[in-house]
Amino acid sequence: SPKTIQAIREAIASYGHEVVDLEATQDLPLQLASTPVDVVFNIAEGFKGRSRESQVPSLLELLDIPYTGSDPAALSVSLDKAVAKRMVRTHGILTPDYLVMHTGKERLPKELGFPLLVKPVAEGTSKGVTKKSIVRTEDELREVAREIIAKYRQPALAEQYIAGREFTVGLLGERRPRARPPMELVFLDARDPTPVYSFDLKQDWSKEIRYEVPAKLGERELDRLEKAARETFAALGCRDVARIDFRIDAQGRIFFIECNPLPGLTPGWSDLVLIAQAAGIEYRALIGEILSFAIRRYQERERERERARRAHAAAEREH
Repeated sequence: SPKTIQAIREAIASYGHEVVDLEATQDLPLQLASTPVDVVFNIAEGFKGRSRESQVPSLLELLDIPYTGSDPAALSVSLDKAVAKRMVRTHGILTPDYLVMHTGKERLPKELGFPLLVKPVAEGTSKGVTKKSIVRTEDELREVAREIIAKYRQPALAEQYIAGREFTVGLLGERRPRARPPMELVFLDARDPTPVYSFDLKQDWSKEIRYEVPAKLGERELDRLEKAARETFAALGCRDVARIDFRIDAQGRIFFIECNPLPGLTPGWSDLVLIAQAAGIEYRALIGEILSFAIRRYQERERERERARRAHAAAEREH
């Protein structure tokens, strides 16, 4: 939203940087060619396709412009929830059993038991997740899957519903990130056996959800959850910042749900901002920390260019 963009702009400017607004449209290559920038603070979601979040970073890499956040590969893998699940499973991280449905007519594997949660395979902000998303019969599954496929023009992901506590963990850092205090999403309607963090709840959560940050966890549970978050961050190749969702079942097993390497940054509202506040990191400092990683990469690039210039000048003198 314009309000969020303004907040990020003011935070960056407060460190003495000159801020230039660039919109991620088809004119962006021309804008970058005519507007020399040192570093890009990337918040571009893209327009379409399962690689949409990687479009701007790919262009910036082509132009050798440092930017904040994960690289194109990590952004593409994380947005496609099925690919992300396959990746984390190879690293020994639990994730619910699932099926990708391209038509709604797919044969159901025997190990996939109801209830299931059905959602678009490559959307964010819980788009496509509604009260209808929990299905308990094959007919319901196929109906909801067909609706999602038609509406979002992408496959539907049907995954085993994991009953238990839901957490989201924010991480900041390049390759060895620090996990911030986990946030628990406490569903207030005790009568609902299968609550989900739907799109509508994210927009108006005050009556049905309570955010607890830091979450009430024992020391061992906290260590296990933070370890799972760091391992997931590494498995997906994330960088600088990410927010990762988990569920813990009655047996204490930690299940990866999904990863957002381009998390929302709306002041006082986005999960990562609330998590940072609980860790004593004010909004300006959060933006500054994310930016600092890209600035370090910019400084490394400049040192490399200077070394290359000196080597070239030395070679010229010898000739």
